[in-house]
Amino acid sequence: MRAYAERIDALEVLLGARKADLAVVRGRIVDVWSGRIVDGGVAVVGGTIVAAGEVDAFIGPDTEVIDASGFYLTPGLIETHLHVYESNLNPTEFARLVLAHGTTALPEAMYGAGQIAGLEAVRFFTDELRRTPITVLNQVPALGYLQNLELGIASGPNSLDGADLRETLGWDGCVGMEEPPLIPIVEKDPVIRDLIERTLASGRVVMGHGAGLTGPDLLCYAAAGVTCDHEAVTPEEALARVSAGMVVSMRESCVARNQRELQRAITEFGASTHNFVFCADVLDPVEAANIGHIDQNVRLAIQGGVDPIAAVQMATINAARYYRVDHAIGSLAPGRQADIVMVPDLESFQVESVVAKGEVVVRNREYVARSSQPLYPAFLKNSVRLARPATAASFRVPASSHSVVVRVIGGENLVSPERHVTLPVVDGGVVADTSQDVIKLAMLDRYGRDDPAGIGFLQGYGLAGGAIGTTYDPMYHNVLVAGVNDEDMATAANALAQMGGGFVAVNGDRVVAVPLELCGLMSDRPAAEFIPAMERLYEFVRELGCTMDSPFHNLAFTAVCGELPFLKLGHLGPFDVQSRQWLPLIVSEGH
Repeated sequence: MRAYAERIDALEVLLGARKADLAVVRGRIVDVWSGRIVDGGVAVVGGTIVAAGEVDAFIGPDTEVIDASGFYLTPGLIETHLHVYESNLNPTEFARLVLAHGTTALPEAMYGAGQIAGLEAVRFFTDELRRTPITVLNQVPALGYLQNLELGIASGPNSLDGADLRETLGWDGCVGMEEPPLIPIVEKDPVIRDLIERTLASGRVVMGHGAGLTGPDLLCYAAAGVTCDHEAVTPEEALARVSAGMVVSMRESCVARNQRELQRAITEFGASTHNFVFCADVLDPVEAANIGHIDQNVRLAIQGGVDPIAAVQMATINAARYYRVDHAIGSLAPGRQADIVMVPDLESFQVESVVAKGEVVVRNREYVARSSQPLYPAFLKNSVRLARPATAASFRVPASSHSVVVRVIGGENLVSPERHVTLPVVDGGVVADTSQDVIKLAMLDRYGRDDPAGIGFLQGYGLAGGAIGTTYDPMYHNVLVAGVNDEDMATAANALAQMGGGFVAVNGDRVVAVPLELCGLMSDRPAAEFIPAMERLYEFVRELGCTMDSPFHNLAFTAVCGELPFLKLGHLGPFDVQSRQWLPLIVSEGH
């Protein structure tokens, strides 16, 4: 955010001592403070707004003038909960993607990279993102420490520690702490409790991860100091959070399409829009490129009956207020950072041009800002290794009967129920059954530890042949493969290790892969190359019968992740999140 010196420059413009550097004129301003539409423009010096409304007097011969006739001017859109690495783009390319959709600020902790490569990776990717036009609202990467520690599952070898987290709390632009779940709070994890106390004492906020919390558990969470949550999925859960003094971040994600239900709390139950903001959490880059980011949240809100100005407020000033940065961003008002979005109408909310930090970064829907990726150091690469090559035998589930009843993960969304399904036994091994839409799921250690694969079964993917795999699965980031037969699963696992991580689909001799060179989580390539490669991979997966829009992002969340219920897969097999117990894969054997 802008230095105070620029505010002094703005005063010079207002006092007539100099002229504005940039002026957007003849637009219709969405005044998010008053809730009105005001004719006029925005005058800017450096990266700071001088005035909004009548700005002709601030225009000089050297002022860059943008004619906004026929356009609404809104503040830059603000994401409230997202992990850049889950877009699988590097930070530079991620910024290009979301800026084109009007997002000019977002919170980020870089916990995923921290899990793989420690605090040095957190610092590297944070600095990279800060060099883009995006405003970074830095957060403490609590999940880089926790991983699944609160569930009794050991962290990875490079996980962050308490000293690392305390250091990030002191970083420039830190607005608070990312999503600690309930368990480590109530069980008095010393690192998490200390960080929450430090965060609140310094006047910053704690974003929540309250999946499934109701009643006393929810009240306990709020009492601990959590003031916002993105895990509500029903209007009743949203209302309960508001009543507990929490802001609701309505998530619309490739793995959790919650907003349509959540906004009923506003349109049907009368909740105030002031208590709602937007987030994506997990962003599929293909979907974002074709559909949008927070601009899509705005569209969905308006389509669902939310007043258009209120929808813009939820995407801007509400978010800025939550993160306590409304003095700097979130509105088109004097002294605020010059983040401006131009749209032809509010209802369709199609972003035409974007100004970020006082510079035009998107013009006529084309990204025009200069950007270049850094040279990525070696410690961020080649981070995936198997103890030995996988074979079909690596995934064998022995059984002596003709059929068995197994635990199956319902994989259609984040909340994965436990199902019991009877599967056939062929040559002494339990196999997938595509007639019941059940495939095999396996996890192998990515750090070269010589452990057997954790095996499970998965339903809901529609996969009729072959196998798919990923090294992106939050909290573990192990090699995760799912398939119809063990041979293709082995090919997929080995391909992931050989390319240092990524996504892969296999059907016999045909292998289609997209590398994620950086920590096995992000691509080091431009989005213009990466997104078409992902589209080709998705097409191949659809040819295999998969019915998931975002198959790899959905697959990622079949792994144990931060108290998300119910049945998940871990390195030892099926794991019941609520009871925090490893469960036997086979429930019973037939004859």
